[in-house]
Amino acid sequence: MSEKPPEDPADHAVDFARRYKEPLDQCCAIRMAELGLPEDKNGAPDFDKRGQWRAFEPEGRTGGNITSGVYLNSGVLNPDLLKGEKGGRLWSKARLRDRIDAIIAHEWEESFVGDHQKALKAAPKTKLPITDQARLLLRAMSR
Repeated sequence: MSEKPPEDPADHAVDFARRYKEPLDQCCAIRMAELGLPEDKNGAPDFDKRGQWRAFEPEGRTGGNITSGVYLNSGVLNPDLLKGEKGGRLWSKARLRDRIDAIIAHEWEESFVGDHQKALKAAPKTKLPITDQARLLLRAMSR
């Protein structure tokens, strides 16, 4: 890489996500399958492009979303995503796998409860077999 990465963590996460969107998409799709999400909820159509099914969308900065299915975005790569919020200190130090699991669990639970705040409370109790560290992170986020 000849250019210096952006200094802002969110911009750096988007830059990285754009360059590695295909392997990140595969990683997220595989992890959702491992956690037991149904195939039709593993990702969602990318309506900004050609409607291609994606488990990872590089342009978003929120961590993930739930539409017709669960998908993650560049926010999962941003160590400052929750800076100043509940769980922010744990998030910044968490492994990517734990962040991915936490986002998947949160979005999955949000698909049932229909609200971000309710999903914050429901996600730590998810029946999905997420990592222990992801569950700890979700508990911190729910406080």
